[in-house]
Amino acid sequence: MTRIRSRLLTLEAVALLPLARLLVDRVPLKFWRGSLGAIVSKDLLGNPATSPEADRRLPSALARRVERAAAIVPFHTKCLPRAVTLHWMLRRRGIAALLVIARRRGENPSPDFYHAWVETGGDMLIGHCERSLYIPLMVIANKAAPGALPAER
Repeated sequence: MTRIRSRLLTLEAVALLPLARLLVDRVPLKFWRGSLGAIVSKDLLGNPATSPEADRRLPSALARRVERAAAIVPFHTKCLPRAVTLHWMLRRRGIAALLVIARRRGENPSPDFYHAWVETGGDMLIGHCERSLYIPLMVIANKAAPGALPAER
C-alpha cells in the first residue's frame, strides 16, 4: 500500500469516526442499524468460511487505519464507534465482515462489560479480545449471508 493511499484511508476513517460516535452516543440503534447490514446467526462467528476472500491484507490495513484515526481525532472513541467505522469501510469495498456486539460473561458489571469487534474469515480485525469471555448479543453481516434476516428500516 502506498503512503498516499494509506493517508487517504486514514482520512476516510477520520471522517467516519465522528459520525459513528454521534450515532452510537445519541441515536437509537434501530434508526441506523440498516447502514451496517443484516442481523445473522451467532453460529457464523469464528468461521473462516464466512469470508471467502483469500487476501486478508486490505481488511487488516483498514483496521490499522481506523486505529490510527482514533489516535489522532480530538476525542476519545470506544470500541463500538471504531467497529462501526471499520464495518462501513469494509462494506463500501465489498469485503464480507461481521460486527459483533457482546457482553462479558458473569454478573459483575465492569468498564468493559459490553464490547464490540469486527471479524472477517474468523479473524478479529478490530476490538481484539478473548472471545470466550464474551456472550454475543448481536451479530451483523455487512453483506448478504446465509441465515440473514431482512434489514429493518
